[in-house]
Amino acid sequence: MKNVLSSDEIKALEDISSSSGMNLDSLQSLLCACLEASSFDSKLLLARMRWLMLPENMQGLDIIGNFGAMDEQALLQHILHPKSIVFKLIRERCPLDTANLQIVYDAMASSHTPTEMDRSLPDFTEERILQEMKWWLVTLNFPKYYFDATPPAEIGQQIRVNRFHEMYGVKTKSYESLKISYTQPSGHFMHWAHKNKMLEVEREIENLARQSGRLYEVSVYTHGDLLLYLGSSSAPGGEGNSFKDAAPGGMSRALRGEAKSRYEKIWREMSATGNPVIARSTKEETGEHRLMLAFPFGYLNHFLSNVSRALVSSGVKVTRKYCVVLGGKKPAVISSFYSMSEFPEDILARIVSIALYPHKLGKFVDDAALDPDEANFINSAIAFVHQFAIIPDRSVSFLKDKFKHSDELQEILRNLQRRIDKDSFSLPEIMNSFTDRIDLSKALFREFKHRCCNTPAEEESFEERLKKENLPPVAAAVFKTALSFVENVQRTNFFAPLKTALAFRLRNGFLGNSAYPKEPFAVFFLKGRNFTGFHVRFKDIARGGIRILRPASDEERNLCMGNLFEECYNLASTQDKKNKDIPEGGAKGVVALENSGASHEAAVEAFKQYVDALLDLLVQAGPDGQPQDLLFLGPDEGSADLMDWAAERARDRGWALWKGFTTGKCAALGGVSHIDYGMTTNGVREYVECIYRKLGLDGTKIRKLQTGGPDGDLGSNEILLSNEKTIAVVDGGGVIYDPNGLDKQELERLAKARVNSSNFDESKLGPGGFKVLVTDKAAKIPGSNSPVSGLAFRNAFHLDKRFRAELFVPCGGRPKSIDSTNWTSLLDESGNPPFKWIVEGANLFLTPEARLRLEEKGVLIFKDSSTNKGGVTSSSLEVLSGIVLNDREYAQHMRAEPNKPEPAFRSAYIKDTVAIVRENARAEFELLWKLREESGKALSLLSDIVSEKINSMTNEIAASELFDNLKLRKAVLLSAIPDSLLKLAGPAKALRRMPLNYQRALFARTVARKFVYKHGPNANFESYRNFINTLA
Repeated sequence: MKNVLSSDEIKALEDISSSSGMNLDSLQSLLCACLEASSFDSKLLLARMRWLMLPENMQGLDIIGNFGAMDEQALLQHILHPKSIVFKLIRERCPLDTANLQIVYDAMASSHTPTEMDRSLPDFTEERILQEMKWWLVTLNFPKYYFDATPPAEIGQQIRVNRFHEMYGVKTKSYESLKISYTQPSGHFMHWAHKNKMLEVEREIENLARQSGRLYEVSVYTHGDLLLYLGSSSAPGGEGNSFKDAAPGGMSRALRGEAKSRYEKIWREMSATGNPVIARSTKEETGEHRLMLAFPFGYLNHFLSNVSRALVSSGVKVTRKYCVVLGGKKPAVISSFYSMSEFPEDILARIVSIALYPHKLGKFVDDAALDPDEANFINSAIAFVHQFAIIPDRSVSFLKDKFKHSDELQEILRNLQRRIDKDSFSLPEIMNSFTDRIDLSKALFREFKHRCCNTPAEEESFEERLKKENLPPVAAAVFKTALSFVENVQRTNFFAPLKTALAFRLRNGFLGNSAYPKEPFAVFFLKGRNFTGFHVRFKDIARGGIRILRPASDEERNLCMGNLFEECYNLASTQDKKNKDIPEGGAKGVVALENSGASHEAAVEAFKQYVDALLDLLVQAGPDGQPQDLLFLGPDEGSADLMDWAAERARDRGWALWKGFTTGKCAALGGVSHIDYGMTTNGVREYVECIYRKLGLDGTKIRKLQTGGPDGDLGSNEILLSNEKTIAVVDGGGVIYDPNGLDKQELERLAKARVNSSNFDESKLGPGGFKVLVTDKAAKIPGSNSPVSGLAFRNAFHLDKRFRAELFVPCGGRPKSIDSTNWTSLLDESGNPPFKWIVEGANLFLTPEARLRLEEKGVLIFKDSSTNKGGVTSSSLEVLSGIVLNDREYAQHMRAEPNKPEPAFRSAYIKDTVAIVRENARAEFELLWKLREESGKALSLLSDIVSEKINSMTNEIAASELFDNLKLRKAVLLSAIPDSLLKLAGPAKALRRMPLNYQRALFARTVARKFVYKHGPNANFESYRNFINTLA
């Protein structure tokens, strides 16, 4: 036995004695015994003694404190053979038994190293294996489900891989890319990752939450540069309104006391307003600062990673964080972050700013070339420039002037100029112009901030600086257009701390002398992280639907984004003509997703962000305390199911006119569905039936072609309400065709199920019939020897002269599907068109020039603004009921609760609405037919003449003193209120509850509409005077 220890050995034992409380003489005797009984050197033995005997707060195991006093022989055995005592300690603190601990041990002791590692890992010593096992299995405090889900051998390999990265340095590429993940079928998961992988891991979790619709609980702990993510998911508990209904099951069971109160309080505050809520506190036991953040699910696209990015960029080192995705009636996200330093006061604004700019600009923020506000401004400016930048082509300008009397050539030249502009100003080219000159971009932002926030002006204005720059033509035009954007922003939410997207109310007249023939009353430009949007209206009080555009391919996306404002403008202009029968003028909104193939969930999020951004500006009262803008939204492509949310969101945001903010709401909110009652289709069908009555035809003998299928709003109702022989239906699924008429019962089956033509039973097709799907790569068409691409065949079917019918009813399809460049494709060898009549259900399916050319060939075309106005009539009457009835009456008589009988008034009011839709359609048809017989002009031109006459006359009457004639006013207004509503509310109450500006609009429109439909657009003043006398 060694009896003499060196001074270094004694000093090491003194340290152990001081820290563990063990007697120094006993420790000297124990070390000597260990040296005598083994071949181990004193350095190794002292390290083991220190690890086994030191307290746990000094990185030891404290075996005496944990297992009681031991004699020297027992201690000697544990020092020489520590596995049993370490296993015992681990076994008491984690779910693994001795047999499974041995499997973990053996896996770590194996010489196997995963193939992806760039060098082999030396064998571990016994103490290293045991130390790593204790740290991983005990210190990291994994939950029980980790051990239930992860096989012991896999645990051993995970510990081994982690140690590999530690051994070969924290600066190596392999260590900095560390990411160990495990997920079990039940939904529990674990990620052990380097901080460089933080955003990748968190976005994986976010994507799972969005795509699965499940509730999530995530706990994140930091260990140096490494992060441990532990999570679980569960199915939503229901649609209740309580915190218990919303919270995931595990959270409901685990939360107790003060923590439960904190979570419930912030959830209630967020649920009450629908706005983000932030709470700060400290955890006294640890001295940590706590930040809690609650917001509606979808408020931030990246609800965890964006917050993490904001905290990192703020210099806050988070020690741990928790994130919960809750369900219930109002799904939400609640996160808690802990740090030893305080969180910035403006952290919520920073989170919002980081959430808005796209990845393509993120690198400039990460490199500190831009701050988040500058990046968001540039992102908005890029989208604006892409819509409005022009470089006039001299040759095109010359031709436009030379052929100014040819509408057809003017359209071709306008399209050519736009093509030149889009080729010159592609999105990448515009972005490069900004990022190549960061100095100019930052200067332009300072100009924007000066104008919006009254910050000190630069010594030299941006316009003056731009004149001195020798920029290439495209870059010069980019910055000139961006400056126009800055100069024409009237109001914005850009500098508001809370926002889901950026909204800019542009100054009236900002288009100037552009290619657009009529200046809108107001334009809103909206920019989200993943969408661009516009809202255009042509009168102060205006109404129109919000269309969501989800491009399926990159080609479709480029086309959509390139023509976005033009499409919105044209839709709003058409809507203005269509709204000639109601007090509201025309408006339209578009929300275009920028990623091709975007999901339905992404479209819903974009719509909600669009609406929230609009509301940011609507709720800002003017100097007189009154709203500065009145917007009324309606359903359109992709948004029909979101009208309830928008109305309730407007109510939660404090918008006083929330009941009329959207139409097409559910029956429980008093809405009248255009789809369920076929409001738009009733107007279209009235035109078709009027044709048959005029010509003495039997509709059941007429062959019809229809675009827009049984899965669409218009398409399904056209199938259900019509009686023609439908020979072809073209929709998102493809084309179905039968020369003898498609089986009516099968079409109705699809329409009732709202599924597209791909579901048509082919056994129901007759001789010569076929079904071609867009997914077909080489479809066979009867009578054709060459196989065709299903997608290409579907896209061009409406131009295929081989398929002819008397009636064509477009109920779907992209705008400008038939234009001045392709209309001749419809003509046969003799120059004859394939249709006798076209009744447009879909908006803008034909361009004005294409209509004129086809009408010259003998086709009678009833254009969209005349035929499909039934929906806007229904929407206007829906709003009227909300104005005339108070809250109690509205709830009692207009709201229809599920599984309860519909209120009698509601049923009667809807019947009145359908009758008014049909009556207005019939009145305009009769006038158009008469005008065509008298003048020989094209119906599409006459439709515009009638619309313009009603609109101009409306404006003149509204500006006149005619409204001041109280007797006349009362008579006209009462004639405009449906009988059922007048009977319920009573004349006096109905008039008293109408706001004066609404009365004026309704009065002017009613007089103008009735006069023009009765006397035509060219009637003289005497006819007008006599007509007015008859009204009173």
